[in-house]
Amino acid sequence: MKVRVVLVEPEGMINFGFIVRLSKNFEIDEIAVVNPKFDPFDEEVKRFAAQGVNYLSKVKIYNTVEEALEGFKVCTSAKVSHDDPLRQHVLPWELKDYIGDAQIVSLVFGRESVGLRRDELEKCDILMHIPASSSYPVLNLSHAVAITLYEFWKQFKLERGTLPSKPSEEDVNLFKLNLANLAETFIKDEMKRSRIIRLLENLAAKSTRSELRALIYFLGKCKRAIEEKCH
Repeated sequence: MKVRVVLVEPEGMINFGFIVRLSKNFEIDEIAVVNPKFDPFDEEVKRFAAQGVNYLSKVKIYNTVEEALEGFKVCTSAKVSHDDPLRQHVLPWELKDYIGDAQIVSLVFGRESVGLRRDELEKCDILMHIPASSSYPVLNLSHAVAITLYEFWKQFKLERGTLPSKPSEEDVNLFKLNLANLAETFIKDEMKRSRIIRLLENLAAKSTRSELRALIYFLGKCKRAIEEKCH
């Protein structure tokens, strides 16, 4: 999947530098800039792009929004409405449900001052909104880009091998067996024992495979120590 960040008339060099850096963090294929209000290759931009400065090679300048858009188009806005068809929105973690298997995706962000105009919103396939406090729902441009790119990366590009593995069913069953045996040994009150077992099973359900195996090892050691003492 080819992923493009489209910035419509960006106004700040610092924000733009941060976005270039973010584009490297999340392996964006192209940064499409429509009618920027500054020189995108200014030294100030390079300074805030930090080690993502080489991603300036991915910047392409366009004169109009129409020229910059490609593939499945996701517009973004802090202003949403259930009554206005152009302002009905999806949430960042729902992107995969709408984008599906599109080969090219354009993530479109508006001006720092006024966002995207209605005629620009009409050109997009969906409108995405990042929920925030109703008293101040407007995010800084680079912050909105960061949240969007992270959600996109998590849903489409994050390799499962980079995440901690979940416990196997065999590990879970072994943990429950060892836990039940020890709980029966130490806690005679049946209601209290049942409650504690349930709480510890809930804790185990949130653990990684290595964490649960460490617990199983510890419970096994406790069980053997008790058996040796009894004999």
